[in-house]
Amino acid sequence: MWIKNFRHKKLQAALMFLIIMLCSMLMSASISILISLDKPFKEFAKECNSATAIVYPYSKTDKETIALGEQFAKISNIERVEYSRVHYITEELSLNDKKIEGFLKLTEYKDSVFGDVHFLEGNKKTVRELKDDECIIPACVSNQDNIKVGDKIKIKLPSGDVFYKVKGIYSEVYEMSTSYDSDILIKKLPEGMNSYLNIKLYGKAGVTGAELEEQYREKYDGQMNGMMVTLEATINNNQIAGNVIGAVFLAIGVIMLVVSCIIINFMIQNLMITDAKAIAIYKTMGYNSGDILSMYLKFYFLIISVACILGGVASSSISNIILSSMFKNMGKVITNNVFVPGITCYVVIVILVIGIIYRIINKTKRVKPVYALNGMSNSGTKKKNSYKGNFKFQFSAIGIALRGVIRNRKNAIVILITSIVTIFSINFGIVSLDVANTMKDNNDYWLGVDKSDVMINITDRKNTAKVEAIIKNDSRVNYYLSSNIATEVTMKWKKGMKSTAMKAFVYDDYSLTKLPIIEGRNPETSKEISIGSKVAKDLNKTVGDYIEIYLGGEKRVNLLITGIFQTYYDMGDCCRLTTSVYKDNNYDFRYNYFSIYLKDKNQMNSFIEDTKKRIGGNGNITARTEAFSSIMDMIVTPQKGAIPPVVALVLLVGGINIFCIVILRNTSNEKTNGIYKCLGYSTWHLICSNLYYVGVLAVISIIIAVPMIILLYPSIMKVCLSMFGFIKYPVTYNYFHIALANIAVLIAFIISTLISSRSLKKVNVRDLVQE
Repeated sequence: MWIKNFRHKKLQAALMFLIIMLCSMLMSASISILISLDKPFKEFAKECNSATAIVYPYSKTDKETIALGEQFAKISNIERVEYSRVHYITEELSLNDKKIEGFLKLTEYKDSVFGDVHFLEGNKKTVRELKDDECIIPACVSNQDNIKVGDKIKIKLPSGDVFYKVKGIYSEVYEMSTSYDSDILIKKLPEGMNSYLNIKLYGKAGVTGAELEEQYREKYDGQMNGMMVTLEATINNNQIAGNVIGAVFLAIGVIMLVVSCIIINFMIQNLMITDAKAIAIYKTMGYNSGDILSMYLKFYFLIISVACILGGVASSSISNIILSSMFKNMGKVITNNVFVPGITCYVVIVILVIGIIYRIINKTKRVKPVYALNGMSNSGTKKKNSYKGNFKFQFSAIGIALRGVIRNRKNAIVILITSIVTIFSINFGIVSLDVANTMKDNNDYWLGVDKSDVMINITDRKNTAKVEAIIKNDSRVNYYLSSNIATEVTMKWKKGMKSTAMKAFVYDDYSLTKLPIIEGRNPETSKEISIGSKVAKDLNKTVGDYIEIYLGGEKRVNLLITGIFQTYYDMGDCCRLTTSVYKDNNYDFRYNYFSIYLKDKNQMNSFIEDTKKRIGGNGNITARTEAFSSIMDMIVTPQKGAIPPVVALVLLVGGINIFCIVILRNTSNEKTNGIYKCLGYSTWHLICSNLYYVGVLAVISIIIAVPMIILLYPSIMKVCLSMFGFIKYPVTYNYFHIALANIAVLIAFIISTLISSRSLKKVNVRDLVQE
């Protein structure tokens, strides 16, 4: 009996096996990714003896920084306090004249701070014996810019170029991405280079960074003259891309499973119709309904179980590819355990699919031996009204297809659902790629920098006037803006607050920046502020409310909120201020950026090259679209890597489902197709009717799904980016790409239909006569 089942249901069993295996593979991979992110980071932090938190003081003097460190040393949960001397690299950093992007700093090596870091190349002896012109770079910098041991990196200083030869590559939890501060380790900072102290806090066993911050603030009236970055927050930030990819995989896997269950339900229903005679014969031989039910369930249980197991095993390759990209900057091979996600998916899928099959097959108890004569088909006929329409159209290929849609609504609905889900998912992926590809061009919206052509970061404030004069006297410049990008302000701490610091974008006049605002307007006076949507959400603030902030952690001002904007910068904890806020409150303020608007944008490359030579090491010049590119790359790169294979997988599953449905349609319509052949219709005519059948439903699906994606995409992305507090998610749709994607889906469906329609060649008129 088992051999007969496999022999007669080879195609059906193979299709069901493939569908279940793909669903299991994607769902297992997604769960594996989601549960495998946290533990390796925590173990790595323990191995490297990472600081519980890092404090970036607002004060730039060593005396005040050490005083702040001594305050931390007095709280009970602190084991020890260390200081790290750094120089924030605002100058141009390059390798072979290729710019190295990121939030980087030169840091003097200290054994008590970096003694336990993980070395990918080199060792403790290498870093302890560094010469003045040698350095150790983080793995994230090495991987991003393909920097190897032996290469020389160049820093362009006002006093001249400084070179460092790379002697080793290391990794540590705080050094996992150039989107956050990363340390290039050197023996000693050169004379004349600006240097500051950072504070590394090491808590007692089991104490978190958040607990250290809360204890400190409770002891010192809520105020901290610096910004704290905790170990747990750093780990969470490093997991963002992995969590997004895992969630997308899981969502698509669940959607695929639901659609596949609909297909399987339809498949088994048709099977019971074709097997009705065989079931009736088994009953005449003495088998009861329970025996027959058990036989079918065991058959399908075996197929589904093997498919789930193989899908779970295969999922390890997908999850390992994603995880290896997530942990490559750790410099370790992370092997995930597929057992837990595999078992979870196995239980869910088997229970769900076997439940659907049981519900349908259980109806075979109503099959009586007499059905051996005519199957489960209704032997009665219903008199139809005489047809007075166009017989030529009615029995054309498209007429047969339309009649099939009307008469077999269940089949049509299954194809419609499959097509809508497939088309929606593929369009979602295409739109996401289009948005990702244009994010850098629109970083005025996504980050909050003004939409200039070129930006110059002043590396030495003493030379600000010199750089400004060069810009002012260049005939290619239309106008320029002075600004301070990403200085810090703080808010009064209250118990339960996750963050008290905001990065501030400061301009003289926002009317010239044309920076987008979601609600209200940008600030205009020294009494006004615009805040990020995440800050507004966390503090339950809106336009018209007041917010109390501290300039540099010490000068308290109470400002009216005039607007709310959105940004990825610093995880959304940002605000906008006018220069007058600082000047009117007698606070020392200096610009660190010039935003340049050119008369002719086509001259941008030549302007950059000319100005770079003229300003030398006094400024770091870049195209505005490349400003803070490491932040954009952190968001964009995972999407570009994960979306294409997922779109291909969805298209594959959609094609397989269409193949199954057409095969089942051909099987259930075998008698009807035989009659058409008796009337003189060719196999190709019947194949064309299938093509029209699927094509009409696919076009209807496109008409439904494309407006759905245009309507729902921004809302879906707002939910996905809730961590940034986004209120709006603007999308400029590339309708050409959307059209190409839907044409590709139609072609895939047509190919599936053509392949599955080959079974029509086996429709034999003689079999119909014999029956």
